[in-house]
Amino acid sequence: MSRYDNAKIVKIKDREFSIRKFDARTGSFMLVKVTGLLAPVFKGVKFKVDKSEGDKLPSIDISGVISVLSTLSEADFIYIQDKCLNVCFETLDSGPAKVLNENGSFGVIGLEDDTMTVMALTAHALIFNVTSFFSGSPLAGLVGEALSMIQSTVKM
Repeated sequence: MSRYDNAKIVKIKDREFSIRKFDARTGSFMLVKVTGLLAPVFKGVKFKVDKSEGDKLPSIDISGVISVLSTLSEADFIYIQDKCLNVCFETLDSGPAKVLNENGSFGVIGLEDDTMTVMALTAHALIFNVTSFFSGSPLAGLVGEALSMIQSTVKM
């Protein structure tokens, strides 16, 4: 089994992309970065009990998430986006094509001016790679919701 067998396939604007896992070092850093960004949001989380389910459900402050994300420096944003796009490949008839070349240019046609697709790929890659760390934790729903909020704003 290759490391690419565990990939997520997404369709965006009639294009198919494969999102692969980060290597362990990148994944570790991204996990620390994301949890650091979301830490101020976690402070304000109030857990409410859903008596029908018996589970504690997090109540998330969406404006808090947006506020925290807006403080991200351009350098940090570009770093995170580059790491995310580096694990994205477009499925073409000739085989998978890297979305981002080593020099930072786009490796597939049409993305250089397509902000929505680039943001959707970034969000998919981040969610696919980071949320599994929180599985089984009460924070899983919170982290997933916070990250998918970004994704939902760029759904195609």
